[in-house]
Amino acid sequence: MAYRMVYLRIQCRRYDPAGTGDTDLTAFKVESRRLFQELGWTVHEGENSVCDTVTKDWQDLYLHPTSFSGVLDEANIPSLQEKLSSTQSFRCYAVDCYEEYLDMSDTEYRNILESKRGEIAAFILEQYRTKRTNLYITDSVAEYAAECFEIRRLCDKDGQNGTGKRFMFELVTQLLQEGRLVAAETDNGLGIRAATVKERRISSQPEEQVNGQITIMEQIEEAAPQVIELANELTQHPKQPDQGMQL
Repeated sequence: MAYRMVYLRIQCRRYDPAGTGDTDLTAFKVESRRLFQELGWTVHEGENSVCDTVTKDWQDLYLHPTSFSGVLDEANIPSLQEKLSSTQSFRCYAVDCYEEYLDMSDTEYRNILESKRGEIAAFILEQYRTKRTNLYITDSVAEYAAECFEIRRLCDKDGQNGTGKRFMFELVTQLLQEGRLVAAETDNGLGIRAATVKERRISSQPEEQVNGQITIMEQIEEAAPQVIELANELTQHPKQPDQGMQL
């Protein structure tokens, strides 16, 4: 069973996208609600100019009068398109299918990321590479890496990707602790860069062999809690997803 993000393109007879006042969606709402209820879907009526949403098992659709968008079982697309093409107040004239969504638990997702740890670490180090040792990256490479290696899942259709973000922040912390990344405070907050060969060599020596050389261990001890705190904030209090197109 395969699921995809789908846009069912809709032409609604009484919808005026120009907003000139010639819009009357009464018939559209009545007919679309009745149709999906007859097909066994649950209708969640929208409020304050937000469109209805319908759900069934892992499937969901946001019913805007120009497109019904959401995650659908691929096997159901042809029959649903046929139903939506024979309605009175609107019709479906095209279907666009996009990214696939998998039925995957957090543990399974984490295991896949673990299997790519070396590849992901190399990617993060490359993103943190700078031309000079006094230059630091203040953007969140961990979030960018989480986006690049994200697997879209049915249990995370809003795209918060908490499991992926936490893995990446933990990996950045590990790279700091290993001395492969260097952290410092900058005018724009905490900055991180890839360590030079000399810095990696120093960080790998036993403490008694450093002989007073400045190492990055104090920076690591200071930066790691900040990285972990940011990961906790992003995974426990993620940004709210968009509500979708409004009328």
